Amino acid sequence: MKKVVNILLSICILALIYIVYGSIMNPIKFTNEKKIRDKAVIQRLMDIKAAQTEYNYQHDGYCDNFDSLAAFIRTGKLPITKKIGELTDDQLENNWTENKVLTLYAKAQTAEQEAATLTGRKAKQKQIEADTLWEKAAKEGFIEILEDGTKKFLFSRETEFVSLYDSLYKGRINPDSLRYVPFSNGKEFELTISSDTSKTGVITHGFEAKTPFVDYLGENSEDGGLDKQEIINLLEDCDDRGRYRGMKVDNNSGNWE
Repeated sequence: MKKVVNILLSICILALIYIVYGSIMNPIKFTNEKKIRDKAVIQRLMDIKAAQTEYNYQHDGYCDNFDSLAAFIRTGKLPITKKIGELTDDQLENNWTENKVLTLYAKAQTAEQEAATLTGRKAKQKQIEADTLWEKAAKEGFIEILEDGTKKFLFSRETEFVSLYDSLYKGRINPDSLRYVPFSNGKEFELTISSDTSKTGVITHGFEAKTPFVDYLGENSEDGGLDKQEIINLLEDCDDRGRYRGMKVDNNSGNWE
């Protein structure tokens, strides 16, 4: 009888140890796994925001669907300004600005182009006009005119267009996968746009992309989900704090920041 009692007592102790161990480790395991999934979701939301920011810059408004946003990422171009030199203190004191220098170049280049399309006296006059402008640029220290007549630019601002996809993502993601929530078994982010007109007539555009925690933590996620009670605790905590029950980003920031 005593042996049976000892066995039952041992079983009870082991069960108690298991319960205590679970009560300690389950929250830790949940937190660690949630961090991994949150990180992936946050990165995807940041990728969406990066694309939306450039879309708004080029279209004066945000994109309202992932098909169009993916197409924009694949075919879009990003303007990159290549800079040579900076204005010196003397040039600034002489009231030169970047726009004034570039305008001087544009006038000289236009005069050269027009001279090439004309003949006779008119062509000569336009070429003199171009040479005078280039000499002014050289005198101010913006260019050097070499012996063979070529120009070495000491100050320039040149815009070139590069692949939007390569610039933003460097091949890291497939544009068509931008819509999908990581760990969610193919669920898509909810994407909405908005616009608001102020009393002065200024239109402000906005967007929001979001996904609830249950989509990538719950039982319908790709591996059956994390601990149900921990998810319930997480959602209740969100409600108590008046926060969205998931991850979201808009044109200003994400709710994890």
